[in-house]
Amino acid sequence: MVGGVELRDAGTLLSTAVGRTAVVALCKPEDRTFVMAAADQTLATLRQGGASVDPVVIRERRADEAEWRDVWKQFFRATRVGRRFTVRPSWDPGAAAPGEFVVDLDPGRAFGTGAHPSTRLVIGLAEELQSARPALARFIDFGCGSGILSIVAARLWPGADGLAIDNDPEATACTEENFARNRVSSVKILTGTLEQSDGSCDLILANIQADVLCPLAPIMAQRLVGDGHAILSGILFEQKAEVTAAFCAAGFTLAEARDEGEWTGLLFRNRFSQA
Repeated sequence: MVGGVELRDAGTLLSTAVGRTAVVALCKPEDRTFVMAAADQTLATLRQGGASVDPVVIRERRADEAEWRDVWKQFFRATRVGRRFTVRPSWDPGAAAPGEFVVDLDPGRAFGTGAHPSTRLVIGLAEELQSARPALARFIDFGCGSGILSIVAARLWPGADGLAIDNDPEATACTEENFARNRVSSVKILTGTLEQSDGSCDLILANIQADVLCPLAPIMAQRLVGDGHAILSGILFEQKAEVTAAFCAAGFTLAEARDEGEWTGLLFRNRFSQA
């Protein structure tokens, strides 16, 4: 019934007064009665439990879906990521320094702007790997979202073929649009799962949560060639040991770990790699 829910407090970009929280819900007009009833029931439950929720103020207004989808654009500007990349949206085509790799990116509803620490960690580790491995034959971007990691890999390894995979058709549609913006033609797109991909690769990039990564460690090991690597993020710092254990059990060796805030990025090589 709800098309989206946003929480705002004094620490969010769209902030409230200190000590106050706003819950913003988007719903179809015909679902208003059900949403309001659910809100009333939730508030009653909180009061019965002794939570301090009053005073409660409820406001309503009509909003176009595009407004909800696009409000975040005011906070996404051209950003420098890693050592050599500038990520810029169409509404902020900032100039890049000479020799800089430019990624023209409109994420739409798919994750991946380069501003999130988990994305920055993957890009930084990919740059590090490229210094040691200047040539790759093929890479896979698993959970491609906006396609940013595929574009980065295509810039770092221009001679490589790639495959961008996501099980969300909106994400792969967004990836296709961003490939066109960046004139990336060497990367195919698959709406599906890693198990549905064909062939082997030299590198897997995956910026997704730990509970998805861990069960896929054996499958990633099967997809990688003898000297293959995997760069993983989307991992909270406290999940580092769990993910490392799962991938080491599947035949990987941890080559490098980087932390940024509460997030961790991991570079693994398989047991046959010497890089």
